[in-house]
Amino acid sequence: MSVEAVVSVVIQKLSDLLKENSDTFEKARDEVEKVMEELGEVQSILNDAHHQEQSNKVLTDSVVQLLGKVYHVEDVMESFALSETHLKKMGFVKKHIFIIRNEFRSCKEVPDDMDYSENVCRLKSTMEGFSKEIQEWKHGKSSLAPDPMNHSSHKTRRHEQPWQDAYYATKREETIFKNDVEKLVKQLISNSRPLQFISVFGAVGSGKTANVKTIYNKLEVKNKFSSRALVVLQEKCSVRHVMMAILQQVSSLKGKEKFKDEDLKGKLNEFLKDQKYLIVVIDVRSADLLKQLREALPDPNNGSRVVITTPEEEVASFPNATSHYHFKPLDGEDGLNFFIKKVWGMKAIPFPGDVMEDLKNQIAERCKGTPLRIVMLAGLLSTREAIYEDWLGVFKQHDLATKSPSLDILDFCYNDLPLNLKPCFLYLGLFRKGFEIPVRRLFRLWLAEGFVKQSEEGIILEDIVEGYLEELVNRNMVEITKRRSDESPKNCRMIGALHDIFLPRAVEIGLFHLHRKPDENSNAAAEPQFGVRRMVEYSNIKDYPTSRAFNQNLRSYISFNGRKKDMPAEEIGTYLETVVLARGFGLLKVLDLEGVYQPRLPENLGNLFHLRYLGLRRTFLSTLPSSLGVLLHLETLDIKHTHITNLPSSIWNMKHLRHLCLNGSRLDISAQSTKHGALSQLQTLWGLFVDEKIARKIGSTLKRMTNLRKLDLTRQSSSTTTTITTTTTTTTTTTTTSHSSSYEEIGMWISSLSSLQSLRLRSKDKMGRPSELIIKPFTSLKNLSQLYLLGHLPKSLDWYQIPSGLKVLTLSVSQLDEDPMPTLSKLSNLIVLRLLAASYVGKEICCPANGFPALQVLKLWKLEKLKTWNAHGGTMQNLRTLDIRCCRKLEELPVILLQIQTFDNLILTDMPKSFVSAIRKKKKKHTKIVENE
Repeated sequence: MSVEAVVSVVIQKLSDLLKENSDTFEKARDEVEKVMEELGEVQSILNDAHHQEQSNKVLTDSVVQLLGKVYHVEDVMESFALSETHLKKMGFVKKHIFIIRNEFRSCKEVPDDMDYSENVCRLKSTMEGFSKEIQEWKHGKSSLAPDPMNHSSHKTRRHEQPWQDAYYATKREETIFKNDVEKLVKQLISNSRPLQFISVFGAVGSGKTANVKTIYNKLEVKNKFSSRALVVLQEKCSVRHVMMAILQQVSSLKGKEKFKDEDLKGKLNEFLKDQKYLIVVIDVRSADLLKQLREALPDPNNGSRVVITTPEEEVASFPNATSHYHFKPLDGEDGLNFFIKKVWGMKAIPFPGDVMEDLKNQIAERCKGTPLRIVMLAGLLSTREAIYEDWLGVFKQHDLATKSPSLDILDFCYNDLPLNLKPCFLYLGLFRKGFEIPVRRLFRLWLAEGFVKQSEEGIILEDIVEGYLEELVNRNMVEITKRRSDESPKNCRMIGALHDIFLPRAVEIGLFHLHRKPDENSNAAAEPQFGVRRMVEYSNIKDYPTSRAFNQNLRSYISFNGRKKDMPAEEIGTYLETVVLARGFGLLKVLDLEGVYQPRLPENLGNLFHLRYLGLRRTFLSTLPSSLGVLLHLETLDIKHTHITNLPSSIWNMKHLRHLCLNGSRLDISAQSTKHGALSQLQTLWGLFVDEKIARKIGSTLKRMTNLRKLDLTRQSSSTTTTITTTTTTTTTTTTTSHSSSYEEIGMWISSLSSLQSLRLRSKDKMGRPSELIIKPFTSLKNLSQLYLLGHLPKSLDWYQIPSGLKVLTLSVSQLDEDPMPTLSKLSNLIVLRLLAASYVGKEICCPANGFPALQVLKLWKLEKLKTWNAHGGTMQNLRTLDIRCCRKLEELPVILLQIQTFDNLILTDMPKSFVSAIRKKKKKHTKIVENE
């Protein structure tokens, strides 16, 4: 069990409660702190004895009882704090705190006449008893040695190069089974016309899934198929689910339309019969499912392919399979080489030959050639200093060779995690297996759940949480699946084999509860042992039990209930009203409905006083309940990709708001707050719309937002005529835009945001056409990493003093008449440069010698006057991708660029045939050309 993860969360929550409610807990502070000390000792004991859990039933029983008590502590403390908040809002004084007894009865063990301090003391005494019982058990086992995996005995080494380049990471993965990968790619893109079913077989952790996904995303494979679908199977998955998942990816049907099985099969056939398709199905465990899928798919006789991965040999050898690929365990030498690449990458190996030979034997003995085990062991040892004696100590203390090759090493690596990372890691299990989790969503959920521990005063919590993910990635327990243009992680997921093992454990300890369809969860209605604290919805919430055990202690409600996009989720409002009624006001801190179509939010949403996270992205809602304004503890409000265009004035009062993601929304400026600290913690302000009326009144409020890191602002100019972008037949005309002092003031404010990392500014007139940007030099923006500017820049780029640390720059309709390349080439950290429509209106660009030293991606779109491109030696030496679109007058590409060794991807769209033909004759073999009409 992973009980220490729960204890870690509760300790952090108690610490946060004392900080946030110092007056409330003043009389009971000593008792609460004593409980925290006891829980800290219990946590250490559990962590030391973790590897004995499966072999000692007495500990397991006592830990189950302990877990119930820990949750009880959490309930009592948060219920008391919530009652205090409720009474303050009603205008009562503290001395009447126990008048409303029904609000406190939800904690069944707390009688009406119990004084709060006495209650804390009683709980503390109970904790001491459990702590002593576990200590007695521990000291009674003379064979129980101190656990070297406990982080009190070693320090985690921070990686020197976090967020390694995804390009090289992918290349290393491919080389594990290079021959099989090459054969499979050739078979997929061959000219053989009949439909082929291809099975890829290997044990759990053999690398089959990672390699098949890599092949699926190869450019040469993508270009061969007009329709593609990749489906990751979940436990007890039906062929209907597979067909529906395929249909959603190859057609315009994105919701869960209700088809009968035969109708569904017919629809799938209809969409695929004329397509050359590639379908990949991951983790097939049933030969019968495979047979039904084969019957459902048409054979267009055009080179279509179906690839399945499976750990079952019987499934892999099904009769209709055209060919089989078996990913076998690595031999000793290959296993060592794989380990070396995972630990040291391209760096020098610090050990001599005789040590490496012993290391090879150690890896072979413990990992049995399974890539997953090697990866996990590499991740664990990379947290230690490269001192072989220390590594040998780890090998000797932990015998990894057991009957369950992957299970043992995974337990080993999980136990080694720092205590505060364990709940964060287990939390990843609430997302479906294979689901690509947006990193911004994960970070903000971790923060709202109270998982993040403030390490040092003054350190921003978002920096701490980024470090959490970084360590999980470096330990190879989480993989980055998609990166932003500046190489920072965008999406991630838990390793599939880890998901299979740790999801049941997270559910078992009550970290979260999964509400699934009856056929996916036969015990869906069974009363949970520890109540429900976090409910994850995969099925319709109207089927969810209404008893108090399922609702009274709910802290989080996260919905993944995708549905047909013309059916609003009305039942969500009904359920939330039930949650509120369960106490009269709720303990709910997280309400994440991202992607749920038009959920109905109850008007009494404001009664969820302690709500910290409200995620409504892609819900297509048009309005918010008026009671939103009383949610003063809210940290994240995300309404991006909705139809909500106005927010209430009460938004100005939120002292704790950190992330505000809008959808081009206007803010009510009728009653701006004068409260000290209002919006002072805001770090993300994305999607704000400002017209001249708002600009005149918002200045003083914006000045309080001094800690912004991400800003996206669209400004509407007052002029009715403005910059008109060029076409091939018209010329550029520009009219003067009036410069109001309010816009100047906003420009000054932006230029003072020294913490800013990402900035997107757009200027449009009332007709939605780009107009002049009113901005100041970026002299103070030393931390700026990403910059997007849409609108006319009246001065040369030198005047704006773009920060040298910039990694991503996008310019659109800038109408620069002076070549920007000499200035931009000096940006030594620039990775991505996008010069979009009419960003430059001159005829010639010249890239200076040795310029753009870090540039990897260059996009030139719709530079309709551009005719000549010159480049000098040493420029863009790290260029990998060049994307040219609609630059019809461009005569040729500099030959010097075609000689760059890293340049492997050239995308040409709507370019003259003569231009494309000339490049094909001059390019290197490794450079692939993608031509689009």
